[in-house]
Amino acid sequence: MKVGDAVRLVGVPPDLPKGDGDLPTLATFQKCVGHLFVIADFNEIGWAEIDIGIVTGSMGETIWVEPEFLELVSA
Repeated sequence: MKVGDAVRLVGVPPDLPKGDGDLPTLATFQKCVGHLFVIADFNEIGWAEIDIGIVTGSMGETIWVEPEFLELVSA
């Protein structure tokens, strides 16, 4: 996988914190499962950054996720 690839979020990391209030982390990830995204970046430990604004309605909202929870759709 590389920046610009289309991917589908296929799962939620099991150790993800539930979050609360303004940062409902678990609920946000669950809402995004099954949707298509484009990889925007990778961090130093190899997690992919994906823009989830299309799902949440918040422009510019992103999550970082381990590649094993992503399925490559197109390169």
